[in-house]
Amino acid sequence: MMSAHAVAQQSYARCQRTPDFLQRFYDVLLESHPAIPPMFEHTHFPKQTKLLQHGLGLLLSYGNSRDDALLERIAARHSVNGLDVDPSLYVHFVESLVAVVRERDPKFDEEVERAWREAVKPGIDFIRRRYGS
Repeated sequence: MMSAHAVAQQSYARCQRTPDFLQRFYDVLLESHPAIPPMFEHTHFPKQTKLLQHGLGLLLSYGNSRDDALLERIAARHSVNGLDVDPSLYVHFVESLVAVVRERDPKFDEEVERAWREAVKPGIDFIRRRYGS
């Protein structure tokens, strides 16, 4: 049986074959909570989607390796001293991500959903823990 990390990585590769995967994620995320759209008011989305693509790769890698160095920059950027992303909002990030994977991954099923949730949880928890620093 494949690890959650491997299942999520394969799913991510399939999702990336759909040209609007990352933009669709932002569409869903921006609709997920009223506090989120103002955070993206001055965002240049072509650049932001490249950052997201890189960040998702790091998030998945962190879930497999638990190497804090992978997410230190992202955590600092999203902390109270950076973009000030309230830790309570990360649930909307995860739910939006799973929703778009459900739409875009032709092999999406319960195992894929569980794998994504399991694979990103350690990284999301790390970023949330670093919020105050």
